[in-house]
Amino acid sequence: MKNSVYALIIGLCFALISCKESGDKNAKTTKHYDKIEELSWLVGSWTNRTDEEESVENWTQANDSTLLAHSYTLVKGDTVFAERVSLQQFDNVVLFTVIAYRQNDDQPVTFKLIPSEKNVFTFENPEHDFPSRISYANPTKDSIHAWIEGHVNGEARKIDFYYSK
Repeated sequence: MKNSVYALIIGLCFALISCKESGDKNAKTTKHYDKIEELSWLVGSWTNRTDEEESVENWTQANDSTLLAHSYTLVKGDTVFAERVSLQQFDNVVLFTVIAYRQNDDQPVTFKLIPSEKNVFTFENPEHDFPSRISYANPTKDSIHAWIEGHVNGEARKIDFYYSK
């Protein structure tokens, strides 16, 4: 009888250990989207106003791996530029995909995050005419400094955008 009880206890211990190990192997792993987390400061409504025009970028967080934006520029109340942006992280790759209305046949253009200086996020697509680089920085809590770079007719060109909340 004692041997049966010991065998039963040992069997239960093995069963519990086996279930624990099996559970650990099958446990759902949560992905971590560190670059999207680093860019979460973009979420919100940002405006750049001058005497001639007003530009707005509205960023939202769609999920853990994706930020979405809609931006537009008004001149004298008319929309002269509009685009939609998807910023997505796939494993260790972050893609910035833009659909600019009435440009590139309304087809998406994708830029890839490249290593850059601290607190600057630069996305590059060397195959695209202009811009071939899009950069975002957050110099102070309530501001964005964005810029686009590339070549136009063989000449280097850079355009800066300054937004505030």
